[in-house]
Amino acid sequence: PTPDQMLEAAKMVHGGAGVLYIVKNYSGDVMNFEMAADLARAEGIQVANILIDDDVAVKDSLYTQGRRGVGTTVLAEKICGAAAERGYDLKKLADLCRRVNINGRSMGMALTSCIVPAKGTPTFELGEDEMEIGIGIHGEPGRERMKLKPADEITEMLALSIIEDPEYTRIVREWDDEKGEWVDVELVDPPFQPGDKVLAFVNSMGGTPVAELYVVYRKLAEICEKKGLQIVRSLVGAYITSLEMQGCSITLLKMDDEMLDLWDAPVKTPGLRWGV
Repeated sequence: PTPDQMLEAAKMVHGGAGVLYIVKNYSGDVMNFEMAADLARAEGIQVANILIDDDVAVKDSLYTQGRRGVGTTVLAEKICGAAAERGYDLKKLADLCRRVNINGRSMGMALTSCIVPAKGTPTFELGEDEMEIGIGIHGEPGRERMKLKPADEITEMLALSIIEDPEYTRIVREWDDEKGEWVDVELVDPPFQPGDKVLAFVNSMGGTPVAELYVVYRKLAEICEKKGLQIVRSLVGAYITSLEMQGCSITLLKMDDEMLDLWDAPVKTPGLRWGV
């Protein structure tokens, strides 16, 4: 979306307490959301921008500087949406969203590319016996191409890349209300540890049916148990997709009591529905 579209959306949802922009870490999105936030502030709307950068597959890609924003976005939207409904102020909401981001990690794979309508051709080519590991959600290729493997082996590759990912430190830009300017903020993602309670999210890239996703989830649950991670909640389905791409992604989010309570809060949307 363009900055003026984002501004109009902010005006429509603004109830006087401010607006939180949850931004996937893609260069164009980051730039446009910063511009939209500046425009909104000029019109008297308080705005916080929180970046989601949870993809452990690559440090930099065609569309990003740093890790891409993928599956944790959905989880942040649900948790922060429930918090906003409970009346969290904007600062507390932004702090919560930042905490969700630093505790979430994702990685995806693809068996096919996708066709962006404006282009009309696949964004990359894969042989019938090939797969792409570490893909993004904009049709970009991954970090590695290899021969197709059984589902359990694929799941293990993705899961261990997430679970064994070391501490990750980077600098992001956030708005400082007191200074009235954009400032650099250092964020540190802690690694997963035995005993952690996690939400396990297995996502279809668009063309993979739910039945096959549960094959992935079964193996993921087995790996988490072996690594000492306790799955306390799960989500399986097509929630963050790349058109018709066949493939999946895995997201693990370390949960605390507050995040768990907000995840369980009733929700009634086209994508998520429980407790109502």
